[in-house]
Amino acid sequence: MKILNKIWGIGLIAISIAVITPKQGKAQDGGYVTDQEFYDNLQPYGTWVSDERYGSVWVPNVDEDFRPYATRGHWILTDYGNTWVSDYPWGWATFHYGRWRYDDYYGWEWIPGHRWAPAWVSWRHGGGYYGWAPLMPGISITISLGSGYHVPDNYWVCAPQAYINRPDINNYYVPPTRSVTIIHNTTIINNTYVNNNITYVAGPRPQEIRQVTHNNNIKVYNIGNAPRPGAVNITNNTVNIYRPAVKAAPGAHPARVVDANAYRTQHANEPIANHANTTVDHGNAAKLATVAHSSTPDNRVVRINQPVNRPQAAQPARPAQQAAQPARQHGKAPAQPVQPQAAQPAQQAAQPNRQHGKAPAQPTQQPAAQQAQQAQQKTAQQAQQQQAQQRQQQAAQQAQQKAAQQAQQQQAQQRQQAAQQAQQKATQQAQQQQAQQRQQQAAQQAQQKAAQQAQQQQAQQRQQQAAQQAQQKAAQQAQQQQAQQRQQQAQQKAAQQAQQQRQQQAQNAQRQQQAAQQKAQRQQPKPKPQPPKPDANQ
Repeated sequence: MKILNKIWGIGLIAISIAVITPKQGKAQDGGYVTDQEFYDNLQPYGTWVSDERYGSVWVPNVDEDFRPYATRGHWILTDYGNTWVSDYPWGWATFHYGRWRYDDYYGWEWIPGHRWAPAWVSWRHGGGYYGWAPLMPGISITISLGSGYHVPDNYWVCAPQAYINRPDINNYYVPPTRSVTIIHNTTIINNTYVNNNITYVAGPRPQEIRQVTHNNNIKVYNIGNAPRPGAVNITNNTVNIYRPAVKAAPGAHPARVVDANAYRTQHANEPIANHANTTVDHGNAAKLATVAHSSTPDNRVVRINQPVNRPQAAQPARPAQQAAQPARQHGKAPAQPVQPQAAQPAQQAAQPNRQHGKAPAQPTQQPAAQQAQQAQQKTAQQAQQQQAQQRQQQAAQQAQQKAAQQAQQQQAQQRQQAAQQAQQKATQQAQQQQAQQRQQQAAQQAQQKAAQQAQQQQAQQRQQQAAQQAQQKAAQQAQQQQAQQRQQQAQQKAAQQAQQQRQQQAQNAQRQQQAAQQKAQRQQPKPKPQPPKPDANQ
């Protein structure tokens, strides 16, 4: 019994390792994957919900402030145009395939798509700002660039143009209430990029970004293919993104799907959508995830789907090896195995017949030779079981080693990415310092120029004041001179008048004297005439 328990435990370990090990998808260089890649890889990071209109949509387990193409990511320029670099391990799928929409109850939900793009967004600019919003389902690039396409106001994210390529652009987002006003004063950026007859929305052009950011050293990265799902990795001048070619698979489906209407009915007052700021209610989102991933799900709300492309029933000769084989082939756990019972070898031998719809043979009495043959068969089966156990142990060890190697590779990639981000941050900080220095120099020059202008204005003002004072003084002097002249003229006139008066008075006095003399003469008696005296010569 201990051996059987040990075999069972090792089998569970192998199955668990196979389940947690991510499947390898084929990149775009010649290979492809199906929709199942999305369903399997996104399952641990969110909840698949069955929507009546769009089918299986994905609701992420994220923080309250989540908004697509805004939270935990930034824009970089690539040869495809402006490309969204997400920090989420599932960002390779949800920001480069499919579309986002905001549901009144479930909030932001992602609808899978089959075509890769640097970002599925609509761009606008104006007034010193850039704005972008997720393209809604069913909207083509041609429609999105036309004047008739209307994006809901709460989809837009706006930021100053000068910060469009900063890794910390989230620190400069405009509040949603202001974004509405800004967007209504912008125009569509009608810029696309065509590669292999496929058109992509490119967003702002590199020359425009260099101009508005005052940085002519902004890089244009190349797009490379990452070998497996995960966060974006930037190496030198290449952005490595997992971007396989995806083909539709009719039988693809998530392992677990929540019925949208049934869950909404049961939790009518617990919506995931937060309409106040177009984000999500983290507490209600956690409740949705708990219901979806419960070990005892409510079958009225959660549908459990069978694994895709399951292998045929195991053959009785190699039960352990074949029980672990589906996990190695498909990266999923097979149906729960039946624990073998040591006391029932006949029942185990008859089990394959029951799986194929046949009744087992009825046990009968057997002679000693047959019993010995059965004992040998049992010994052979035990030997086969031990060999299967060894192979299973080897498979488990290999799976563990592979998982450890992948973990080490991911850690190395994360360290490399962290170093690159640190280097980029240092470069950006140096550029920012240079820009700040240039701004400071420009500000100092402007201040000096303003001071010089102020001094010139003050000198001009002093000159004007001095000129005005001189003019006023000259006017005053002229007025004084005129007053003096008038005063002198008045004095002269007064003197003349006085002199004339004195002269007239003198004349009057003289006339009076003459008149008095004449009067006196008239009053004196006239003398008698004297006889003439005789001439002595006579």
